[in-house]
Amino acid sequence: MKKYFAGLFFGMIFFIFPPAHAAQSNQISIIFAGDIMLDRSVYLATLADQKNYEHPFLLIAPELAKYDLRIANLEGPITNTTFDLARSKKMSFTFNPKFAPAIAKNFDIVSLANNHTYNFGEAGLLSTKNYLHTAGTEYFADPLNRAGYTTRIIEKNNFKIAVVGYHAFAGPEKKNIPVIIAAIKDAKMHADAVIVMPHWGVEYAAKPSSAQIAAGHAFIDAGADAVIGGHPHVIEPMETYKGKPIYYSLGNFIFDQFFSRATMQGELVNVVVMRDESGAIKITTKPITYEINKKAQPFMTPAVALLP
Repeated sequence: MKKYFAGLFFGMIFFIFPPAHAAQSNQISIIFAGDIMLDRSVYLATLADQKNYEHPFLLIAPELAKYDLRIANLEGPITNTTFDLARSKKMSFTFNPKFAPAIAKNFDIVSLANNHTYNFGEAGLLSTKNYLHTAGTEYFADPLNRAGYTTRIIEKNNFKIAVVGYHAFAGPEKKNIPVIIAAIKDAKMHADAVIVMPHWGVEYAAKPSSAQIAAGHAFIDAGADAVIGGHPHVIEPMETYKGKPIYYSLGNFIFDQFFSRATMQGELVNVVVMRDESGAIKITTKPITYEINKKAQPFMTPAVALLP
């Protein structure tokens, strides 16, 4: 029980102090990335690059550095377990703690609501939180959708941005969806914008499932301003529902699935939250595509790199 409540020590709200180059206080520019997996061939590529633990992020880092707030899904625990390729090929992931500073250098906060963060149980989850916090990045959400862990409210540039995580495979939807809806409604009372990051859907499916669509609509109905999902390993279409965007899947971000073009490309989503002179909030989003090379490094394509 002590371990379970240890995560609450850091509280629901944390502060990120803006760098000298931060945007004006009437807006905040946020980048969302998909699934980060740092085991298996990704780890082997890192070892081959003179054990440079920034290796997976090197080519995409200049793009990430453009934004005030950077958020992604961390697809596995950080533990001191010895690397085992056979284990990782069986889909039991764990990441070397030496990756933690590289994660922190490129992302301010990561979601833990997915089907691999709990591969090493509660001990692995607690280890992950400790390594992330020590390195300087924060976390939100829970692989078991436990109430009290789903949400973080980030204060930056005079905005309060709530992020809510949801893991669709952690039990029956009739139990988990109400937890997330309650979290959204609560966050809506305290934040300028509420963005939900669900881990859901069918692997390699080009279109969202009926369950994804129903849940995405329910999240918007509850008050979410945007829904940005992952897990299928491929990009799925974006839908505008009641004027709010639902990105059903961003595809892979850092992953070693080299068997198809669809699994070797993905999307970032830039969310800009603005406040006008009257104090009204406006939110816009824009997808940004990238590709992944056979060293599991995401990189900007030339055509996208030329866009403003």
